[in-house]
Amino acid sequence: MTTLNVNATEMVNNSVESNNATMGNVEELTKVLKQEEKELQRLIKRNADEAVIAAQQNVVDKTKAKLEQAQEFEKESNENIGNDFLTFSIVNEETGARVEQQKKIAFVKNNRPVNSKKVDSFIALIAANKYEKAFPIIVVEAAKLIEAGYTVTDIKGRELTKEEAADYLVILDGQHRCTAFAKLVATGKYTETIPNVYVRDIENVGEYLVDINNVGSSWDKKDRLVVASLTTKDELFQNVAELLNEGFNPSTAMLIYTGKSLSDKQVNKALKGEEITFPKGTEINIERGNKFINLCKAAKMDVSFITKRYFIKDFNSYAKSTSEEQAFEALNKLKELNYTEANWKEVKEEDDFIEILKEALEA
Repeated sequence: MTTLNVNATEMVNNSVESNNATMGNVEELTKVLKQEEKELQRLIKRNADEAVIAAQQNVVDKTKAKLEQAQEFEKESNENIGNDFLTFSIVNEETGARVEQQKKIAFVKNNRPVNSKKVDSFIALIAANKYEKAFPIIVVEAAKLIEAGYTVTDIKGRELTKEEAADYLVILDGQHRCTAFAKLVATGKYTETIPNVYVRDIENVGEYLVDINNVGSSWDKKDRLVVASLTTKDELFQNVAELLNEGFNPSTAMLIYTGKSLSDKQVNKALKGEEITFPKGTEINIERGNKFINLCKAAKMDVSFITKRYFIKDFNSYAKSTSEEQAFEALNKLKELNYTEANWKEVKEEDDFIEILKEALEA
């Protein structure tokens, strides 16, 4: 084998090893596999050296095996996650003593969303025995939060009752790590204790989350808006949080309910529980916003399209130039057009949706 071929083999093997080490989730591994298969076909078409093709085939095979392993892990963890108790090593801050408790994990509704890529990163660390056990995990007894009026859910998003709350600890800081532990436990890959856990008595969960998460740097706007629904009981932020958890982007969610966007400064005021001065011309109308969303969904429009600003901006513009009644009538008749995903993809700039609304009204 020539030096060129040896280097090529090492290059592609190092590439897949690097990808395997950093990309553990199914979605990203699927992308990697497609890229590697495409490269293999490219080498075959240009009649590359047999050793180079063989090396690339090895890359494809390794990536495919890694993907199958990840798919099996994901399937098993999704089926069983939340069924088993986890063992927490609870630290007494005064004495330093540690005691083990068997609990399941829960979350307070509208805490910062869990990012699957971060969870996968922690799974890799834990599985490789590289997890830093000094990292603190902050929890609250689920029963206390429910008594304080908060909505608490299990790891699958099911709301917990007062009667079952005794079995759960709510994770305030350490959601990604604990989700990783829970996934590993669900597949039988982890039987050790979850280390360095601290139980807190916290009256204002939203305020606490703001304090521990360095608002403005580690949080993006979506995170801040979701947690704002805990620090303010304002109906607007409650509804915006619901949309964000459904997959809407922050700017469009706010446009749908108010016709305006909020600046980072205004969102940070909401996080602190301070009074917010909305932009001039803001009209908060939750009922109108929900009606817009529901009629779009009735026309078989996925959230991935509704969350694009063109739709709500064009709808608002059409309503202003005609009337609310006519705009909603057109929106209601959208379903009669029987548009598909391909049609919605054609809405790429402002005024495109206005033309569709006009077409629906004439249908």
